[in-house]
Amino acid sequence: MTANTRLLERLGEIARARHVGAGGVAAPPTVGTPAVAMEGRGGLESSGSIGPTLLAALDSRPPVPPGDAEFPSASAALLSRETGDASVSDTSFSRSGSFDSVPDSIEAFLPGGEWRDAGGAVFVHERLRSEIEQRRPAWGRLDEPSDDEPLLQALHGLGLERALFLDLETGGLVSSPVFLAGTMHWNGTDFVLRQYFARHYGEEGPLLRAVSEQVAGFEVLITYNGKSYDAPFLRSRALIHRVRLRMPPVHVDLLHPARRRWRERFDDCRLQTLERWVCRRRRVGDVPGDEVPGLYHDFVRSGNAYRLVPVFHHNLLDVITMAEILCALCAPPGPIDEPRRTPGMPPRVE
Repeated sequence: MTANTRLLERLGEIARARHVGAGGVAAPPTVGTPAVAMEGRGGLESSGSIGPTLLAALDSRPPVPPGDAEFPSASAALLSRETGDASVSDTSFSRSGSFDSVPDSIEAFLPGGEWRDAGGAVFVHERLRSEIEQRRPAWGRLDEPSDDEPLLQALHGLGLERALFLDLETGGLVSSPVFLAGTMHWNGTDFVLRQYFARHYGEEGPLLRAVSEQVAGFEVLITYNGKSYDAPFLRSRALIHRVRLRMPPVHVDLLHPARRRWRERFDDCRLQTLERWVCRRRRVGDVPGDEVPGLYHDFVRSGNAYRLVPVFHHNLLDVITMAEILCALCAPPGPIDEPRRTPGMPPRVE
């Protein structure tokens, strides 16, 4: 049985568990956690329970690379680290109920609220990073970068509180919509993760307005390959929807300092390559990026969100990894920065 098959079976179990109750009605979201209320230009919106999501319950065990320890499945932790275990929110699931006959909205899987203005609404899922993995003392702190990286130095001087991490999930082509925007910012004590989701194509406009409102409150935008992809894509879609996009004055695209620092170390500087060898993290229960557009279009057609949950997982991990790569780029050189001894050899990590 392949990892994808196990993942889909596990997602089916989760979906069926959500229907325990009266006649296939989804079970209520986890309680005992703060509620979120989104305030857009149209006023205060409805709030929803923002507790541990079902992302932490995905059960997929991909093949283990040679020499790696096998990490717990995502039912034990959303993020697995080589340096320790992530904290987990304990959620029990029932294994009964009917699923196939009733389409599930995203709200059945991810508790959240709405951002709304006069032009429409968009679904918002929000949580703290400390709800996903164990809090670490280094969070929110950056070492002073080298003189060769003026943008990183500017960010260090301003402080992480003034920066917003951003990652987009789109329909694939330039003419396709932005359907999921993941952001993360440091609030002084924890990282706040927020995901704006268009439940159908018509919600792309409200999504863009909500993102524009949030990014306007920060002085620095942090992305990975965002100068070539995320920012131009966001601008083009905003132009189509006549949304006034107010971007921060400083844009730090981490791909460029990453290439300057590690191009002699690794064969490529893709986000997940650095996640594996610099951040020492291996994903569990992730979905390949090239499958993301198809999963969203399937959701819009069918209304069943169970296969879309790993896309939220994927987007959330991307923004968390950006923060760790940023810390590594600001840190003094170490063994991970040494060039490989022989071209073509795998990276040597102490």
